[in-house]
Amino acid sequence: MSLPFPPDLLLSLVAIALSVGLGFAVQRLAREKSRTRILEARVSQEREHRQATEAALESAHERFTQVFQFLPELVTLTSLDDTRLMDMNRNWTPLLGYSREQGLGRSSIKLGIWQRPQDKSEIFAELATGLEVHDRQVTLLHRDGHPVNTLVSARLLHIGGHDCVLAVFRDITEQVRLERAERAAAEAQRISEAMFSAAFHGSPDYITISRVSDGKILEVNHAFAQLVGWSRSEAIGTTSVELGLWPIPEERVALVDLVVQHGALRNYPCTIGTRNQGRRHCLVNASTVRIEGQDCLIAIVRDVTEQKAAADALQESQARFAAIFASAPVAMSLTRIDDRTHVDANPAWERLFGLDRTSVLERSTGELGFWVDQDVYDGLYSRIARDEIVEQQEVRIRPRGRGEIATCLVSGCRLRIKGEDCGLWSLADISELRRVQGHIEELNEGLERRVAERTGELRTALETLHQARDELVRSEKLAALGSLVAGIAHELNTPIGNSVTVATTLAARTTDMAREQAAGTLRRAHFDSFVASALEASELLMRNLTRARELVRSFKQVAVDQASEVRRPFELGEVLREIGMTLGPMFHATPYTLEIDCNTPIPMDSYPGALGQILTNLVTNALIHGLEGRPAGRIQVIARPAAESVSIRVCDDGAGIGESALQRIFDPFFTTRLGKGGSGLGLYIVYNLVTRSLGGQISAASEPGTGTCFTLSLPRTAPSTDAPGDALAIPSRPTPGLNFDDAGPIN
Repeated sequence: MSLPFPPDLLLSLVAIALSVGLGFAVQRLAREKSRTRILEARVSQEREHRQATEAALESAHERFTQVFQFLPELVTLTSLDDTRLMDMNRNWTPLLGYSREQGLGRSSIKLGIWQRPQDKSEIFAELATGLEVHDRQVTLLHRDGHPVNTLVSARLLHIGGHDCVLAVFRDITEQVRLERAERAAAEAQRISEAMFSAAFHGSPDYITISRVSDGKILEVNHAFAQLVGWSRSEAIGTTSVELGLWPIPEERVALVDLVVQHGALRNYPCTIGTRNQGRRHCLVNASTVRIEGQDCLIAIVRDVTEQKAAADALQESQARFAAIFASAPVAMSLTRIDDRTHVDANPAWERLFGLDRTSVLERSTGELGFWVDQDVYDGLYSRIARDEIVEQQEVRIRPRGRGEIATCLVSGCRLRIKGEDCGLWSLADISELRRVQGHIEELNEGLERRVAERTGELRTALETLHQARDELVRSEKLAALGSLVAGIAHELNTPIGNSVTVATTLAARTTDMAREQAAGTLRRAHFDSFVASALEASELLMRNLTRARELVRSFKQVAVDQASEVRRPFELGEVLREIGMTLGPMFHATPYTLEIDCNTPIPMDSYPGALGQILTNLVTNALIHGLEGRPAGRIQVIARPAAESVSIRVCDDGAGIGESALQRIFDPFFTTRLGKGGSGLGLYIVYNLVTRSLGGQISAASEPGTGTCFTLSLPRTAPSTDAPGDALAIPSRPTPGLNFDDAGPIN
């Protein structure tokens, strides 16, 4: 193989290449040496800078440590992970009471320095999210247990690859105490102002605050407007003179002078004017006070108009009492209860006891020997001491200058006079009255004997009168019974007579029929005629006998009711119709009629016998006194129910009753047919039966020529009594006592 270049050329090229490469190597070596020198210079600079930085860091650490330790607040460094205390400054021990060694490496929770452990948890949770805590108020606990109020600020630091919490606690315990004290003072001031405002506006006395310099009113309370009539808005900004509060200007001038001299005034009497030109008597209390740099006057005005009027009335009453005490016709004295000595005595007392009042002052009546019975004297003072009132107790005394014992009536009561318990006594001399009373008693004994004799005579006459009354009543009852029996007999005679006639005729026809049947001559026509006659006779017999039976039953029921006086339930309409049927014979052969109007069922629980006697008497009375001699007439009995009662009206269209007689128709023995068979007891019996037996009321209305109407108002249920009572009893009036029998102090 042949080379492209000659060997010499090739060697030359190699030599050139080597020289070029060597040159480059030399240049590179030179550059490396230069770079090495630069690096060595830089390393030296870095070393010097590092040494300076370490020195500066050490100096900064020393300064930080000094600041850390000498900060006035408590500063702690705590691991975020396990909450161990890594460092704290020197305020740790003074603030919390733990030494540095007791805190390092321990958890603040386990040490118990947090009053609320959740505060620490909340702070650490916020720091873990990247937030910072500034001036949060937390309460720590001192080692001895007392609370320490602090403001904490904290942030998260990265130290040595660890998350740490730098916390600064500023002690605000004293600040909190001062704030609380300030709040308490503010509250106390508020309460004080509220109390002042309440007292100011709620005071019953009117209060004003005014400037001393010009007298302008700054404030008034509600009582001001109530007393003087000026409203708050009208009063503020004006003066008391402009409002006319001082009708007597001299009193205001004197008040202002006294306040200027003494600074205050107590209970100054004055007269205050009102808006309606009235005047009120008042007491003023005033004093000066400085308000917002101004001298002000506080005036408290109490209205004593009523009290002054009462005091004046009391003074007037005392004056009247003194005048009455001095001029009283009976002996009066005033003694102390403790020692029974006299305080005062009136002229009548001096005349009774024969002594001048000045000679018995500070002495007792017991000491003076006036009392005959010492026990009575002691008993009177014992009763007065118990605050009892002595009223007209009879006592005996020995007056001076009289040779006999006087009988008196003593009265007394307890009074409080000038702080002492006293007894006010009055004595009335009744010695002469007793003598006269003895004479009257002798006269009374004689009068009582005469009264007893006259009473015996009157009792005998009354018994005779009762016997006569009973005879008259029996006579009237017999007459009424005879009339009733006659009427019933007449009523029964017709149906019984008819029945006898029909029965006789029927018996004769029956005999003829039997004879024809026996002879075999009985024909069918005769038999049919007999049957028709028998049926007609039977019908007539039944009708007449039924009428007779009804009459007998009604008469029997009415008779039983009137005889037995038994209380029973009944229907009023049925009883009225039975009574009307019984009274029917009285109207036969007369142009008069009796109508019973009671269509509504009215149940009652009462005495039907008494009701029958009442209606019998009223109907009989109407026939005899009202309708007799008249060509026609009608008597109506109308019954109408009410809530708990029933109204029965018995009316006639007869002659009527005059006004004078109408007032006396219910009086016993009053009659307009005296000497013609009238007893005067019919309506009297009716009145007693209605009011006593049935417990109702009865009234009469009449005009001459138009008739009479009696109205009965009866309870449906009669009063609960054992019997309907004596309808003939005459009520007696109580005998009035004699004047000298009346109760009184003189027996």
